[in-house]
Amino acid sequence: MAQYTYDEQGFNFYYFLISVLSICLVPVTIKSLYTFYNKDICQCQTCQKERKHALDVKPSAVKKLLTSPKFLFLVIGWIAVVLLTMQVANAEVKSVTWDPYEILGLSEGVTLPEIKKTFKKLSLVYHPDKAKAGSERENEERFIDITKAYKVLTDEDTRKNYEEFGHPDGKQSFTMGVALPKGLVEGNGFFVLSFYALAFGLGLPYFMARWWYKSRRLTKDKILNKTMGLFVKELKENDGFKEIIYILAGAKEFEEATNVRTGEEKQLSAINSGIAEELENRLGEKFDRLAETVPAYRRKARTLLYAHFLRVDVQAKGSKDLLKDQRFIVDKSIHLLQGLMQIATVKQWLGTTCTLMELQQHILQATYPGEASIKQLPHITNALLRKYYRNKRVHVSTPQQLSAMSEDERKQLLKPLSDSDYLDVMEVAHRIPKLTVKKAVFKVIGDKIITTGAIITFILKLKNGEVTSVEATTENKNEQEEDDEEEDEAIVSAQDEKKDPNAKVLPMAHTPYFPGEKKPCWWIFLGDPKVNRILVPHKKVTDIVDEQTIKIPFPGPPKPGVYTFSLFVKSDTYLGTDILQNIKLKVQDPADLPEEEEVDDSISEPEEDSIAGQMKMMREQGFATALAGGSKDKKDEKDDSDSDSSEDEADYVTESDSDNDK
Repeated sequence: MAQYTYDEQGFNFYYFLISVLSICLVPVTIKSLYTFYNKDICQCQTCQKERKHALDVKPSAVKKLLTSPKFLFLVIGWIAVVLLTMQVANAEVKSVTWDPYEILGLSEGVTLPEIKKTFKKLSLVYHPDKAKAGSERENEERFIDITKAYKVLTDEDTRKNYEEFGHPDGKQSFTMGVALPKGLVEGNGFFVLSFYALAFGLGLPYFMARWWYKSRRLTKDKILNKTMGLFVKELKENDGFKEIIYILAGAKEFEEATNVRTGEEKQLSAINSGIAEELENRLGEKFDRLAETVPAYRRKARTLLYAHFLRVDVQAKGSKDLLKDQRFIVDKSIHLLQGLMQIATVKQWLGTTCTLMELQQHILQATYPGEASIKQLPHITNALLRKYYRNKRVHVSTPQQLSAMSEDERKQLLKPLSDSDYLDVMEVAHRIPKLTVKKAVFKVIGDKIITTGAIITFILKLKNGEVTSVEATTENKNEQEEDDEEEDEAIVSAQDEKKDPNAKVLPMAHTPYFPGEKKPCWWIFLGDPKVNRILVPHKKVTDIVDEQTIKIPFPGPPKPGVYTFSLFVKSDTYLGTDILQNIKLKVQDPADLPEEEEVDDSISEPEEDSIAGQMKMMREQGFATALAGGSKDKKDEKDDSDSDSSEDEADYVTESDSDNDK
């Protein structure tokens, strides 16, 4: 019958508890401490005022953590880890292995005379009669172990049992160890089994089912499937600001989290009146109220979004609950815009994509489309701008124009402001990144010209600083030849744009009316406004502190000609800082490629997997064929691609095509 041995000292059990608790506590603690990390946030008076105002609706991160179950878990968990660690550190480890050879200090296989000789020596030392004062008990225990070991090794049968079965008495019954204290199992088996049944029989399946249910409702970008279905159905190619706001307000996330409460219709009506008044006074626009047939949650979300753009005080006209709902809607809208942007990008709608990107700027800065971008600076109001215009007859509409003014002109414009407010304005104006294009070229690896069927790499070098010109860099032949090798290596390199952990980062953006902090980023893409199509999907970059080089590969046009692309560099945070620049791309026929230089036959052919082998394949067969995995019969390729050629060519328009259209 099997016997069980328990972990009476609790070593294994304690180590198990410490390990499990540490696995849970360490990541939660790090994540919680990161929320207190002092980021480089904007410290202007407007931002500080809005952060303080937000605490009335949403508690601070410290207060939220201290009142959350997470904090209780962390406190109890770390106290338990400390107590368990002290228990393990102060406990005495008792050896459970009894080895007669080890007790006598002998190795296995020694002869009987050697055993007797060693026993006599140890007896003279540890005999109780020869013990020193105070060590009698210790010597007695030691002498008993020595005598027992001597008897085991000198008796032939006992010694044989030990060497064969590991025990003087022969084969023992099978034992199993349980890494639990005996008192936790025997006498309490019902409770232990009940705990395991609840934890693993009910708890684990419940949480797994709950996780599976939630994951099935969401896309990979954490947007409800119903919301994405609504976006796909309602988003159209020529939708403008108002249409997109209506689509955005219909997100199912708003219905679940911010549905209309009892008595809120009257408050929302008052807010609508305030919105209509602001639109009429500022821009002379009429605010169209939605019909009663539109779901109430959608009308509410649209109203609160308009109130955010126009900076209408929701709490004054409504309630604290409405302000809380507005902050949720504004915050969630940034995430939902990414879903709309995916749809527009897949369909290659250039105008709609640009509108969505600009809408994100307006949400973050709480400005209405059509208003001057200078209003994103603190303390700048319509009244201040109108007063300056009446006196000077000069329009100042962007932060860049303000920065370019002389000190006297700026002080004249900002004369109604106090000295501290003036410093706020200038600090935020300098905080806004000022990107310019330092270099924008198209390259095909290893070739001097760009041919049809090649994979082109668009190399863009952006600079953050006070540079007035944003024209594309034109290089003379000598400079271009010097850069060719360096650019080819940069394109082929597998370590593409790895971020340096020690590199400088941009400070957080000035977004006082947005419920959170945001780091400035930029979307970079190529499009053709003539056909309203995105030619190269956007790539998002950030932390352009000084200079940054961005590489975007894309398949080239299918036929020779001169193409005019539009480079878009659009901020996701600030208004009035976007770059739009035309860049020409000359595509030639592959027959125009220069002949390859003759290579010494004694030099072995490069391996296909090497960079040299890839470059050789690209020159011989074209980059697109090399990426496809080798050469194929060109005739077959042409036949297979006939059905798609018209669609590919429709996305690219040469200058001659545009002239013919005219």
